[in-house]
Parts: sequence; structure tokens; C-alpha cells
Amino acid sequence: MPAINAVAYARFSSDRQQESSITVQLADIRKFCASHQIHLIREYVDEAQTGTNANRKSFQQMVQDVKEREFQLIIVHRMDRWARNVDDGRYYKKYFKKYGAKIVSAIEGFNETPEGEFYELMSMGIAELYSKKLARECAAGKVANALEGKAHGGTPLLGYAVRNKRYVIDEREAEAVKVIFQMALEGYGYGQIRDYLNKHGYRHSDGRLFSAHFYDILRNRKYIGEYVYNRTVSKDENGYRNNHKNRAEQDIIRLQGVMPQIIDTETFERVQAMLDSRKATSLYTPKRKARKMLLSGLLLCAECGRAICGSTASGDGFRYSVYRCGAKGLTCSTRTINSRYLDEYVHTLLTGCLFKPENANQFEEFVRACYIRAYSALREKWNALNGVAKITEEKIADLENELCGEQTKPLQQLVEEQIDALQANLHRTQYEQDLVAKEIEAFPDYKPLRIRKNVKKYAERLSDRSFDNLQRCFQELVRIIKIDNERVAITFSFNVLMDSYTPITGTVTETRDYIARPENFSKQTFAFSKLRISAE
Repeated sequence: MPAINAVAYARFSSDRQQESSITVQLADIRKFCASHQIHLIREYVDEAQTGTNANRKSFQQMVQDVKEREFQLIIVHRMDRWARNVDDGRYYKKYFKKYGAKIVSAIEGFNETPEGEFYELMSMGIAELYSKKLARECAAGKVANALEGKAHGGTPLLGYAVRNKRYVIDEREAEAVKVIFQMALEGYGYGQIRDYLNKHGYRHSDGRLFSAHFYDILRNRKYIGEYVYNRTVSKDENGYRNNHKNRAEQDIIRLQGVMPQIIDTETFERVQAMLDSRKATSLYTPKRKARKMLLSGLLLCAECGRAICGSTASGDGFRYSVYRCGAKGLTCSTRTINSRYLDEYVHTLLTGCLFKPENANQFEEFVRACYIRAYSALREKWNALNGVAKITEEKIADLENELCGEQTKPLQQLVEEQIDALQANLHRTQYEQDLVAKEIEAFPDYKPLRIRKNVKKYAERLSDRSFDNLQRCFQELVRIIKIDNERVAITFSFNVLMDSYTPITGTVTETRDYIARPENFSKQTFAFSKLRISAE
């Protein structure tokens, strides 16, 4: 009889559950598979993800993977882990059935009779009802607090703190708020206001410097004592984000004189009139086109860890595109880098060196070193986890031996709690160990012919200099680019050359001075032997 292949799906919400519930779910699913001679080939896990919609990372990965028809069963702990939405639950049940996969509950044991299907539908309906009732009760509690003018969670607005669920003025931050309104009224730009605040020692309560984002502060009516709650709705009727659309006015709670007032009403209204006049003028100003940058999303500042994004700079009487650290001017000193030079260097590095036919043997040796390093890293990770598991097992055994002796009841209870905590850690470690073992098992064979074939394919694609094509190639071949004031480190994803999902990366490092002089690589080629490369 052919083996039945199955995958496990486990999920916990962010409300009343913890990561340990995943361990329990997977343990029961594995036990179910063992008792029914089912081969469990993969496990999908969504942590802190609601079941009220299907927009879950691992769930959607499973939606894609089922098309390969590698498994016939999807096993969940209970049907409420599958979905807390009847429509989604039924839709995806039919979707997976189309590809020959059936959903099975390891605990509830619904059969395929009409009665079994009815009880399964009732189970999902009860789960949806519970979720909606819980959401309603939570919302009602928040509204009740709002009607009393109490704080309703989240970080307090600049200028305020929360004491005993009530908003009070944070004197130091309130001074900054007054400066923001006064300088805006005097015509200063947001950048000038930011620089003034930071230079004169103003900070957020957590010590952060100010950034040049003051529009929402200048528009917030809480500063004149008006308490506002329920103004926006963050999700649509299907549970998806919708960019915080405003609710109908009758649904908004507005209470006058509840918030401690920081800005006098006259100053506030003058600022509103000024902002309104700017808005009216901007309606007749053509909008600038968004900048399209080839390496967007791939750049990271090596100094502060912030993303580096596209921007513009001016010099010698003209403006040009640059990549700029998001914290530049605040906490980071990493200089901007000319985007055209960096884009051209990455392209030339690929086409004129790494993928150049004359360098095929050297490049394959580089990729092979990266391949060996990636595999060794997985083995080291598994060995480290195995070591942790053994030490934990020894500690559990020692504590169990202690329980055999004569002890007082409080001490015995303390030892039992320690054992429970260690066993939870052991289960988590073993679960991570299993995942690493699966990565090792799925690690691709090293096939030079396959690498050469894919290199040739990408070399042909890179010859097309259209923006969309180059951006797709860079997104597939480049993992991350780290930049500081001295060097640029480009980490490539060589797993795409091996048709593998396992990350196999290698890094080429170059100085910023070299990249800033395009004549260094203007001939569209440079020597492989001069590259500073490292396998990661």
C-alpha cells in the first residue's frame, strides 16, 4: 500500500495563546500520524496570526505548495487552527481538494459522512462566533473607557503620559510640542523644526531624536483638550488592512475638555488655517513622479542598521539620484552614494566578472566554497541544538532523581515546575532541531552543469537593460548590500543558480572610492582575481 504523505499546519493567535501551544499542536499531530501510518513530510507554522482571515504567511505558502501534489492530507490540531472564518474555511477546503489534498483534524476526528461534515461546519462556525464575540466585547470595553476619557492603549501622543489610565502632561515633551506649533506658525519648515529641537536637547520620552514628521502633530485636536476615539477603522469587512479610513462622524467619540490642554485654541486654529491654505495650493501643483530605484529594498546601513532608500541630492548646479540612510542627519553619519554608480557597478560585477564565460571555473570554485560553508553552517547549527538538547535532558534527569528523595511539599513543587520549564525548552529545541534536519535533508546536490546553465540564463537576461528586467534580476541575485563610509559589501544569493530554497550566499566587498569612479569599470569588465570575496 503506497504511503500517505501529509503536512502539518499549526497556528496560534496573539490574544490568549503562547508559542508553547505550537509545540503541543505539533506533538499531537505527530502522534496522530504515527498511529495512522501517515508520512509527515512538512510542517507549516504561523505564529501570532489571527485565524479570521487567510492572509497568513505559512498558510499562503501551503496554498502554493499544494499545486506540486506532494501531499494528500493537511493535518491540523483542531479546525479552529485552520480558520475562524467559515467562508475562508470552506473555500480553502474546496481549493485544496482540487489538488487532491484533504483537511483532517487530529483531535476532533470528523468523518466524511454528511453528519461529520455538518459537525465540522458547526466547529468552524462556533470558532468564528467566539472570535467575533471576543472582538465585540473588547471593542465595547474600549468604548466604555473612551466615554470616561481613559487611555485606551498604545504609545501616548507626544506631550502626554498615562497615569492610572488617565492622560497627564509630560512637561518636557509638552515644551517640544509648543515649540513645534510656534515655529510652524512662524513659517519654519519641518526640517528646520527638527534640527532646532534636536540641537536644543529636546527628545521623546524614550530618548529618541525628532524626525521631520510633524503634520499629524499639528493636526491633532487632543492638544486643545478634545478627546477623540474611534476615528478610523484599520480593517475592512474581510479583516484586511485598508490604510485607516475614517469612520462616519456619528460613530466617532469626541469629548471636549477631557484631555489636558497644551496648545491654546487660537494658536491651534491659526496653524490649521495655514495648513489648509497650503493644501489648497497643492491641489494645483503637479505631483512629482515617484523615484524608481534599481536596488530598492536591498540596501542596509552597516553603521546604524537602518534601511538605505532612494533620494536626491544637488551639486554643481544640478540634482541627481542617490541612496541615503534613513537615519542620516539624526544618529547616522553614513554618506549618500550615487545610485547610478552603484547600479552600474553591480551590473558590471555580474556581467563583466562573475558571469563572464572566461571566469567560469573561478566563479564555480567561489560558489562551491559558499555551498560548503552553507552546508557546514547547517551541520554546526544542528550539532549546537543537539548539544543543548542533551544538556537539558541531563538537567531533567538530575531533577527527577531529586524527586525520588524525601522533600518538603513546597520544594517538591518547585522542582516539578523546573522540570516542566526544562521540558518545554527541550521540546522547542527538538522542534528547531527537526527543522534544521529537514533543511539538511533538502540541501541540493552540487551540480556544476546546472550552475553554468543558470548563469547563462541570467547573463542573457542582464543584457536587457530595461528597468523592470534589471530590477527583477537584482532582486533574485542580490540578498543584501551593506554600506558604510569606507566600503560596500554585496551579498549574492547563489541558491537561485542551484534551484534551491536553502540560502547559499557569498559576498564581494569593494571600497566606496572605487565605485565612485566609474572609469574603474567603464570597460564593462574587470579581473576576477582582484575581487575581495568571502563565502558566507
